[in-house]
Amino acid sequence: KMLRQNVDKGHPTAIRHLGTCYSLGYSGVVQSYKKATRLFQRAADLGSVNAMNQVGFAHQHGNGVKIDKKKMIKYYRMAADLGYERAQFNVANCYYNGEGVARDFVEAARIYKLASDHGHTDSEYALGQMHERGRGVAAADIFEATRWYERAAAKGHKGAIGALQRE
Repeated sequence: KMLRQNVDKGHPTAIRHLGTCYSLGYSGVVQSYKKATRLFQRAADLGSVNAMNQVGFAHQHGNGVKIDKKKMIKYYRMAADLGYERAQFNVANCYYNGEGVARDFVEAARIYKLASDHGHTDSEYALGQMHERGRGVAAADIFEATRWYERAAAKGHKGAIGALQRE
């Protein structure tokens, strides 16, 4: 009841949280990606960077809306430009995979680094992979790869732990 009151008052965090409830079918609501995405859009319009990222995700995967790669990258970038590390990671993935943008390993590495500077563990692991494979960096560098893997492994990243074990 309190959540609905805060949604009615226009609180972006409450609106985003209710969107998450609809997305996952939590807190007594029936799962609905369409309702979730409408709520995420409303919260994004009110400045919620998490909601901007969620709108990008919805357009990437067709959750409640049609797949639209232009809108996907637009919303991911909006949140990334405001410093939201999960969105920075998502933008970097788009560049790495050429999804919604031209494939660009150098740009992917640059943006993974931005997210890593905020402590984003998946980005640290991704940078380890890029240094190990020599993608988007000057040259393959196992020492630099190991440094990134160690940062991610220290936070429990299973992929990074595995990468360190195989070395």
